Amino acid sequence: MKYPRPLATSNEGWVIEIMDAYLDAKKAIPFAAAEGKLIMESDLFHMAPLVCLKFRDLVSSDECQANARNAAIGSYIANQEAGNRNLNDPVMAFSFCYIIAHYGLGLLDEEQCQNILMFVETNLAKIKTAVSS
Repeated sequence: MKYPRPLATSNEGWVIEIMDAYLDAKKAIPFAAAEGKLIMESDLFHMAPLVCLKFRDLVSSDECQANARNAAIGSYIANQEAGNRNLNDPVMAFSFCYIIAHYGLGLLDEEQCQNILMFVETNLAKIKTAVSS
């Protein structure tokens, strides 16, 4: 895959990218086990900001790392505590953090994030089937 990856221009495009990002993050699970760490799919949302940075070729920027991480994890905590969205689902949690990381980088606005996440929620069962293999 070539980086930086262009931003998706449709909700369907974002779903494809989220699935690619989720599968990219999922590849880290065996490496963590080799290091004696236990990472489960329910932990992958922590990696969403990093995969966002990887796909946008911004990994080397400390400022971008902080902005993506703070937006994603801060919003995740606030929404989890408020009971918003189905953030107990690993794929939804990852999707949420991945999209909000883009918001933290100034690549998406609030309305775009809401539209994409509503589309993800509507199609969550299909997305979960696609990334389960």
